[in-house]
Amino acid sequence: MLTSRRPKALLDSALATGALATIATGGALIGLGIREGESSRVFRLVGRTLLERIGVASAAAPLTSVAVGYLHHLIVATGWGVVLGMIVLALRGPVRLFAALLATVAYGLIALWFMPPVIRIGFSVTNNVASVVPIGVALLVALLGGVWLAASDSGTQSSVT
Repeated sequence: MLTSRRPKALLDSALATGALATIATGGALIGLGIREGESSRVFRLVGRTLLERIGVASAAAPLTSVAVGYLHHLIVATGWGVVLGMIVLALRGPVRLFAALLATVAYGLIALWFMPPVIRIGFSVTNNVASVVPIGVALLVALLGGVWLAASDSGTQSSVT
């Protein structure tokens, strides 16, 4: 059931999956922002909230709040992509596909009801089903992309050695 891949190869694939998760969910968040009339809305709101928590008036630095929101997204989405990627990529064959779907559904349910906003992809704008679904779909696409990358990478390694 578990692969015999080296831990370094698994970590490399999980990091690639984390990058895919960041890109895919970032696109979903931009789409949620466009639906509200401003593409960077989600990142601005996250940045504003985080800046105000440390005592910085976000109204005085509107571009800084967008940058902080993007940085938050980079850290959180990559982290979740790596964690879920390590779980999914440690499996083999069709079980990986089922695990990717299960991990995505589990993330969505946990994000909706139990996860503190600061560690949720999309922070507080993903607090309802309508906004978690696009994030979940993007995360699933990223996990499946990570599975595809890992499969192609392991195929290359076995043909070389």
